[in-house]
Amino acid sequence: MTVDYLSAINQGGSGLNITQIVDSLVEAEKVPQENAIQTKIDTNTTSISAIGEVKSALSKLSSSLAGLVGKTSLGVSSNSTAVTATITDPSKATDINSSMTISALATGQTLAFTGYASTTSIVGEGSLQLERGDWSSGSFVASATKSASSLAITSTDTLASLRDKINILNYGVTASIFGAGDGTYNLVLKSGEGKENALRITATESPAGSGLSRIDNTSSNSSKQKIAGADATFVVDGMTLTRSSNSITDLFVGYTVDLVSTTSTTANITASVDENLATANLQSLVTAINAAKEVINAKTFRGDSSSDAGELASDPVIRSLKKQIDSLTTSPLAGFGANSVYLSNLGVRTEKTGSLSLNTTILTKELKNNPRSLDAIFNSMYSSSSSLLSVSGGANKPPVPGTYSFAMTAYTSGAITGLVSSDTTPGITSSNNTIQLTVDGVTTGSITVPSSEYSSEAALATAIQTAVNADSNLVAASKSVVVTHSNGSYSITSGSTGSSTSIVVNAIGSNLDSFLKMSGTADTDAISTSQSGTASSALTLNGTSISSGSFTDNAGKRISITSESGNESGYTFTVVGTDLSGNAQTEVITGPAANATVYSSKTFKTVTSVTPSSNSTGSITVGTTGVGITTSGVTGSATLDTVAMVADITNNIFTATSGVAAGLKVKYSGLGASGSVYFGQSLLEKLTSYITSSLNNTGSGSVENRISTLNSELTKENDLLTELDTRFESTRSRYIQQFSAMESAVTSLKSTGEYLTNLFESMNNND
Repeated sequence: MTVDYLSAINQGGSGLNITQIVDSLVEAEKVPQENAIQTKIDTNTTSISAIGEVKSALSKLSSSLAGLVGKTSLGVSSNSTAVTATITDPSKATDINSSMTISALATGQTLAFTGYASTTSIVGEGSLQLERGDWSSGSFVASATKSASSLAITSTDTLASLRDKINILNYGVTASIFGAGDGTYNLVLKSGEGKENALRITATESPAGSGLSRIDNTSSNSSKQKIAGADATFVVDGMTLTRSSNSITDLFVGYTVDLVSTTSTTANITASVDENLATANLQSLVTAINAAKEVINAKTFRGDSSSDAGELASDPVIRSLKKQIDSLTTSPLAGFGANSVYLSNLGVRTEKTGSLSLNTTILTKELKNNPRSLDAIFNSMYSSSSSLLSVSGGANKPPVPGTYSFAMTAYTSGAITGLVSSDTTPGITSSNNTIQLTVDGVTTGSITVPSSEYSSEAALATAIQTAVNADSNLVAASKSVVVTHSNGSYSITSGSTGSSTSIVVNAIGSNLDSFLKMSGTADTDAISTSQSGTASSALTLNGTSISSGSFTDNAGKRISITSESGNESGYTFTVVGTDLSGNAQTEVITGPAANATVYSSKTFKTVTSVTPSSNSTGSITVGTTGVGITTSGVTGSATLDTVAMVADITNNIFTATSGVAAGLKVKYSGLGASGSVYFGQSLLEKLTSYITSSLNNTGSGSVENRISTLNSELTKENDLLTELDTRFESTRSRYIQQFSAMESAVTSLKSTGEYLTNLFESMNNND
């Protein structure tokens, strides 16, 4: 029993247990409030713990998803350890069934500069120039695409510091120091794989005799070279090929092929749909999602007659997260062709419990009908309906998944078209059969067209195209041409498009030009005069008025009209005559600007009249030319869903810069390319992106924000408990004071009562 010290002190008081009464009064007020706060604390603590479990489940799911990126239905195999193949771009990978033999692996050049006493030996003073190129012919041929690099060498540079300088240069060379075993040290340089990555090092001593010339192989490569740089050589399906690297990325589209060793027998590389592999990959995804859904479903369960509700049954953030994950696994995946892909197409169903299950029968059927549909689950991809279009995304964010309509308009390539040739059976002799061109500003070497009696003009055109495109200058600059024959004339067209493209014939052998008619030489017997005339009669043919004379050239010529001063572009000139076959033909030519020349597009054998539409504004020269028509390329334009795109004509790329497709890039490889382009965001990427955002973002609706909110509420609730204790201590003190005052009053009243009682008793006794 509680000792009532207050009542004990006030023996003459009420005799009540004041302390007990006060405690009871305080508890009656405090406990309900305290319990309400503690309930909130317990609830929030439980929620934080439960959210932690959800967070852990999502983190495990994210890790599982990362391990599934790049999975496909394609199984790749090789029956030889000499070569391996792996899928690097599932969006482009297709079936493979090829045989391969490897006769040589690519090697890098190794150079050794020997005889240094120590790693701290001074190497000399001056500069070193490093160049990459080809030593295979015995003399060095510098690479057209790899520029040289220089190193300054000081008087304090040692063998070790030179090694470090070369490595820091990052020129594709690895420098190291080897002990020779006889007390001396060698500087060893290794270049990258491929014969064109070999090194030529030129030392320039300053001052002369400093010793730097020891590190030079300009004239003694064979003595310094320990291993020659070489390309890999192999045969694929009967075709002999070479590559500068043993890791080949352009043999099979979407694959990387690694050459490990040479082969004595044929290696077979295959890639095809593997139903077992596809099933295993998809089942791994289903299992990973189910593991996370099991935790989330349990925590958000609303409860029923047989089970209690989950700790997060009423949590808005976690319930929203559950809903979003359920939606992602059931929503269509757009941008993988004309039709959307659903998980259900692949046999994935949602059970009543909320978990996923896989029907392998449905999956097998789908893979037979649509072998690549599994890619929509594991691999985001860009694709197109046209083989001429290559699609990619922007650096910042991908476009909205879906299908977009791409259309190209109004772009051309620079070209030259020769005069009509009357010889339809081209025979190219072994002399005067060379041509030199400038293609898009890149000048070729002298190109020899193989001598032959070609079966047709088309065959000759193909031979010229092949010879030109093999030119090393064009190859190095990634330039090419297309050669065609049409309507009696040969045309050479740039393989690129845009205003920067052009074709110039620098030189051509007479035998070859007898067919191409592109020499550029003007006819000495041309229609010519400089007249300030205003009517057709003022224009002459070799001194004879056109109105009464004519011009004839059996080889055919194009008409040229030159303005010596005035702008004639507002006038036309009507040329009447015959073609090479003697058929009548007429061409209306728009006049030239001031000090410019225009040409007819037709070839004339005879000309009977050249008639201006009106009086000219200045002096005009009418003549003929043997040069073909040269046209400059025009920068093209393109639209994506009718919205204009930005052109990078140098690289043949159009980019969408606004709207839902902003960042999408389309590269074209042929004229007139158009069609549908697609961006499909995989289920894996959608899930990963949502999980990352939910776990790492601090914005509204994220898991981290929810935990932060609950922790803030916990802090406030604990503070309320502290405040509650403080407040009710004050209440207790107030009650104690009040009861103390009461006890004092009772004691005083009792004393007064006793006094009066005694007084009355005394008065009665006196009576």
